[in-house]
Amino acid sequence: MVMKRTRRPDDLAEIMSRFPYSEGVGTEEVGELASRALFHEYPKNNILSYRGEPSGPIYLVIRGRVKIILANEEGREVIVALHGPGGMFGLSSALDGQPQLGTAITIDPTAMARFDPAVFLSWCRRMPAGQAALVRELTRRVRVLSDKIGAHALMSTRDRLLDTLLDIADTEGERGQDGHSVSFERPTHQELAHRIGTSREVVSRLLAELMAGEMFEADGGRVIRVPLSALVLRGE
Repeated sequence: MVMKRTRRPDDLAEIMSRFPYSEGVGTEEVGELASRALFHEYPKNNILSYRGEPSGPIYLVIRGRVKIILANEEGREVIVALHGPGGMFGLSSALDGQPQLGTAITIDPTAMARFDPAVFLSWCRRMPAGQAALVRELTRRVRVLSDKIGAHALMSTRDRLLDTLLDIADTEGERGQDGHSVSFERPTHQELAHRIGTSREVVSRLLAELMAGEMFEADGGRVIRVPLSALVLRGE
């Protein structure tokens, strides 16, 4: 693991106050937790922890992205979770003391606040709003994993790819100036393959088919535009 410990940002508490874990928590309480954080920056493709390792720190992503993967002996891997700004991982192992559930790897250059598990959990115990936010997040993760299992069992590879692209547009996309579309930067073919449990070649073929349809429109490089109506229909 390559990391650079840097000075904790003066506005870390203000940044953290925007994240779901701070919902309903007072400014002073968020500031208290922020003051106990170590701040680190990591390069792209940096392995933070391996599946099966003992429980370790709790990480809060401030900038960048981290993927949690499962891999077999042949090197095939699948992404089981993806954490952008506001995402937190290392929680499950901190709560039950069991080994890490997956291998955590940075996708981009990433900055994170790092907490000692005992410090973070002690803070949660003293903050009812923090406890409630933690329960909401863990419940959300159960729902997401349940949806993933259902998608892999019941959806075709094409539909899994389509659903993944729409999910990226919904969570990371930016509204276009026309007010009727959303643009987003798609992951590489290999990353998409890992996310939906298939090969890069299959993703390349299916992506070409989807782009030839009427829903998606290429906007140079890896930027894709999708009608806002598609996201509205998806949420119904």
